[in-house]
Order: sequence, then C-alpha cells, then structure tokens
Amino acid sequence: MNESITQYKCSICNQLLAPNEGGAINGVWFCDDHLKNQNNLSDIQKTEPKYNYPIQTVGIKDLKFPIYISEKNGGKQHTVADIEVYVSLDGDTKGTHMSRLAIGVQKFSEYQLHKDLMINIAEYIKNKCESRRCQIIYKFPYFISKIAPVSKEPGMIHCDVVFDLISEVDEYLFTVTVTTTTTSLCPCSKEISNNGAHNQRSKVKLSGSVSNGFVLWIEDLVKIAEDCSSCEIYSVLKRPDEKYVTEKAYENPNFVEDMVRSIYDKMIKLPLVDFDIQVANEESIHTHQAFARMKRNKEDVVNYK
Repeated sequence: MNESITQYKCSICNQLLAPNEGGAINGVWFCDDHLKNQNNLSDIQKTEPKYNYPIQTVGIKDLKFPIYISEKNGGKQHTVADIEVYVSLDGDTKGTHMSRLAIGVQKFSEYQLHKDLMINIAEYIKNKCESRRCQIIYKFPYFISKIAPVSKEPGMIHCDVVFDLISEVDEYLFTVTVTTTTTSLCPCSKEISNNGAHNQRSKVKLSGSVSNGFVLWIEDLVKIAEDCSSCEIYSVLKRPDEKYVTEKAYENPNFVEDMVRSIYDKMIKLPLVDFDIQVANEESIHTHQAFARMKRNKEDVVNYK
C-alpha cells in the first residue's frame, strides 16, 4: 500500500517541490534557490541604532479588522475595529519588526474579542518582537437596542468603545472606555424661568480598568451614564414619547457637576483598579461646552469632600 506524499510549491515561483527539496520559513515554502535568498536577507532592524535610546512606544495604528464580541444578554455582535499595536524597543536595537505586529492580530482574528484574547495576542507579539511591553487598542462602534418609552417602537443607539490592554513582564491592565450620549437639563434655567428650561446633549466618557476576573460590560457603563443624566437618548420617538422625555428631563435637572458626581458614586462601588469620568454638555444657549471630570487612580489619595 503506497503512502500519500504531501507536495509543496514554492511561494515565489510556484515550482512543485520534490521530496527533500526546498524548505519552509515560518510555514511558507520555497524552492532551494529562493530559500537561499530568504536566508541571506539582512535584518536591518537588528542592527545598532545611531542613538542608543530606548523607545517606550513604537508600532502600528489605523489597522482595520472585523471583530465580534459578547453582548451582556448572551448574544454576539459583529463590528469593525480600528486597531493599534505598540511595543517597547531597547536602546541597542534599531527597529522593531512591524509586520509581526499585524501578523499577531491576524493570527487571532477568527476568535471572539475579549480581555483574555488580547492578553494572548500581546504575549505572542512580545515573544516575537523580544519586547518587555506591549499595548493593544481596539476602537469600535457598539450598538444597543433601545425601545421608545411610550410607543415601544424599537430603535438602536450606538456608543464608541475602546478596549485597551497593556501587558508588561508579569502583569497586565485592561481598560474599557465607553463614550455615550444622554440629555441634561439646566437646574438654574428651570429655577429662574417661568416657562421651560434649556437642555443639552451630554457626551459622557467612562473608563474603567480591571486586572482580575471582573467583567466590565459595555451595557453597564451606558446604563450608569443614563441613570445619572436628566433623561436617556432614543433613536426613535413618536409624539407621546417626545412628551415623555421632555417632561422627564424637566423633572430631573442636572448640572454637569451633578452628573459627574453621581457617576463617581456608582463607579467607586465597582471592583476597578482605577476609573476616569468625563462629561461634556453641548450647551444650547452658548457656543462653548460645560465640562467636568473626576477620576481615581490606585495611587491617588484624593479627598473629594
């Protein structure tokens, strides 16, 4: 009984390779002539630089890839991410191998995106680039179903999400950032006016870092922002819905200071390493924005009282 023999082709000239002919480099096959050329290629990145300074961050950005992630309700969502990958570079090395950063992302592109996958990508890249530090950033739009409060018409809102992983020698830090939109109504305007009050669209940016098994859901951060505003934002509103959101905002006025403090009170109760809260109100009666920010780092000893 004859055993089947696997035959390969040279990736450059497509020559069919006989048994024991040619060879492979990183899984890519070459004939003898092209294999020799590959082995003789100089690696300029490994040479000595003119100035022996280490580089903290070097890599690639604006790499687009399709991804899919888990929804809190158990579903899966497909979207497209802008990806950044960076490594550190020692002072005695001229350059990093940029292609290995893109290859690292590509090798894991079929898997669901989450913290542990990003850790695996970072470890792969650190090993291939002989680097002590790797940072991977995925930026993508995320969509959440939103039902109108009275008519119950279905709609969809989106938020901007960032997954940011920093992997060092024996530790990592994973940060989720969500930027969403809510409504705020001015308490001062309501107090001094006989008829109505001005309101504005509020951009709320929440970041939370974890280094353990805690899952920080996108939906939970959006919910915190909405609960601390005057009213939620909807993509579909009929007239009864518009009446509802107008009256709800009027009965729940909030300064930008009120919002950021309310969010802080909720975030501080989560098992986060640190967090950052930014609220920007796009003022309807001014050309400028009202802005407030509160944050907590693990090294901070700050008293906000």
